[in-house]
Amino acid sequence: MTIKSVFDPVVPNEKVTIAIAGADDPIILEVVEQALELGIADFMLFGREELIPITSPNVQVIATISDQQAVEQAARAVAEKKADILMKGNLPTALILKTILKKEFQLRDKELLSHVSVFELPAYDKPLIVSDVAMNIAPTEEEQIQITHNAIEVAHKLGIKRPKVAILSAVEKENPKMKSSIQAAQVAAYFKAFPEDAAVEGPLAFDNAISKAAAVHKNITNEVAGDADILIVPSIEAGNILYKSLVFFAGARVGGIIAGVKVPVIIASRSDSVDNKLASLILTVGMIGK
Repeated sequence: MTIKSVFDPVVPNEKVTIAIAGADDPIILEVVEQALELGIADFMLFGREELIPITSPNVQVIATISDQQAVEQAARAVAEKKADILMKGNLPTALILKTILKKEFQLRDKELLSHVSVFELPAYDKPLIVSDVAMNIAPTEEEQIQITHNAIEVAHKLGIKRPKVAILSAVEKENPKMKSSIQAAQVAAYFKAFPEDAAVEGPLAFDNAISKAAAVHKNITNEVAGDADILIVPSIEAGNILYKSLVFFAGARVGGIIAGVKVPVIIASRSDSVDNKLASLILTVGMIGK
């Protein structure tokens, strides 16, 4: 059976506008050119005007003299509904996150924001969502619960009605010497009260979460084992390593967004390829209105 890719371009019913902060970068400009060819969005590009040579009726270039000014003007554009999506260009992630949280823009929707990555892998038969690999360093139990809520909402928007969620650790049984295993069990227990939204299990090691053979070999028979839609990592270090391993070693295509804000926010790693930055854009445009 052929599974439709979450990164297949879809032209929205109503054209969306993407405000890119720090657009004065060759890779970002290539992403914009490809998106324009696909006809999926218009753009407001914030950055050094002399480094943004694009001329198109679907592109507005707004000259800025610093990263700070580019981020603030792009954030104001989405806050004032001149643009529908905010995207990070070639500038630090911390800068755009700090700007999003400013009260003057009123973009925050939830107490905790989190990064959600959506992977397509040659060796996995469906999209794989991973969170949080970029924002929350060492989440507490309460923070990990919110990270999981955010990831489940993204899954629902992607059409996964009842996602299977694995709260990761290095083991599949609680170990008092391994804090992540205890916390994973507590987070999974919390979600037992919401069985209609998602199936959540933990702790699960990575192999048990995504490999049916590994789960069977270890006699793990819960609903999630070997068939996870979502992986919740215990720390930013674990998530960052997993993210880059899947991209550079496993040939993954990946898109990333920020959950917990009122408007879609695209944040891709500065080391991501044109293809993966475009994937983030396509993914986010496809989720508009869902």
